[in-house]
Amino acid sequence: MMKDVLALEAENITVNLGGRKVLSSCSLRAKRGEFIGIIGPNGAGKSTLLKSVLGFIPREQGTVAMFGQPVSSLSAKEKARLAAYMQQSVQLTFGFTGLDVVMAGRYPHLRWWQSESKEDRRIALACMEFTGTACFKDTPVHQLSGGERQRVLMAKVLAQEAPLVLLDEPTASLDLVYQEEIFRYCQTLGQQGKSVLMVVHDLRLAAKFCSRLVLLRQGEILADGLPEEVLTSGNLESAYGLHSAVYWNQVTGNLDIHTYVSESQQASQKKIHILGGGGAAGELMRKLHEYGYVVTAGVLRQGDTDAAVADAFGIPYISLPPFHKIFPENWEENKRKSSQADVVVLANICYGMQNIKNLEIALHAQNLIVIEDTPFFERDFTEGEAWQLYQKVVQHPRSLVVSTEQFLKMAEADELLSFSSNMVGAGA
Repeated sequence: MMKDVLALEAENITVNLGGRKVLSSCSLRAKRGEFIGIIGPNGAGKSTLLKSVLGFIPREQGTVAMFGQPVSSLSAKEKARLAAYMQQSVQLTFGFTGLDVVMAGRYPHLRWWQSESKEDRRIALACMEFTGTACFKDTPVHQLSGGERQRVLMAKVLAQEAPLVLLDEPTASLDLVYQEEIFRYCQTLGQQGKSVLMVVHDLRLAAKFCSRLVLLRQGEILADGLPEEVLTSGNLESAYGLHSAVYWNQVTGNLDIHTYVSESQQASQKKIHILGGGGAAGELMRKLHEYGYVVTAGVLRQGDTDAAVADAFGIPYISLPPFHKIFPENWEENKRKSSQADVVVLANICYGMQNIKNLEIALHAQNLIVIEDTPFFERDFTEGEAWQLYQKVVQHPRSLVVSTEQFLKMAEADELLSFSSNMVGAGA
């Protein structure tokens, strides 16, 4: 097989089952070495796509080729030598041992009169070693746990020695440790040059291990590309109805997903500008976004956790490199955003000479809420200069000083503007 030939080329696949269109004009190509996760909500057509590619269910239209050979021209054994398939659930009875099951993977390579050879047994045992199941070679499979049984079935797929591997939810109902093992096996197969297509439900694992994702919605391919290109908040809302933030987790280095219940749209037109930094505003930005407010932020430095939260939720802010000088134009932009907001929130930040202008900007707010969780003197590193400005801030004619807990209760109840009509300045 030529190296530049696609492992799989499925074009315009349409499937009708029981008078219902389950797949509509789906096209999918897989290169050698790709580990492709097929994702989507229940009923989107993920399993149907795999089965239709293999010819297990009839296609109303569309063509499929494996390594340049039309599937329609292949015999069952020829197809099995090119593609190995692991279905969602397999009932194993009759006391088959682990080795019996794995040896069944050698079937495509035997002629009708042949029995398994020593070489077939060597390959089967090597695959069991790879999946950590060699210790189960003499154990009846029905005595194994779910995770152990899935690993035996994975060994069977590997024993088939097909260059294309299709797996239909192989990690369903498995403990996390077994789920990750299956994903790692598949990732290794891709690195060895095999092409792997796996129906996946866990989006975080798919993002962590798969080299590419295909997102299905109502029988159509909604997105196809790198995990970070497919797993966007817009795509997740369109496919799953999820409200989410997709971001790079700074602890794990992996793409991660935060989901939340969308609150009433009552607050959606209220603009909130947050003066934060140093990790003081992350929770405020996240909660305000979830509550439906239009949120912006002031100057945040790259690498700051506040900047990471803003990136995750698509909150606009003024971005600067770490330790970079803040120029007058940055402060002018910050001041302009503050003046356009219905409410400016001054987070519980620490003050040095570089960010003391946040206090000056707060003075220009139409309505100002000051978060004070820590006494100001513990956050002032300006030898008292910030304290002089802070006294003016809390005496702002339309200001309120509250804790983070009090602020979030007000935000959730859509009461961030109610204080301004009946309250005036509060002292520190």
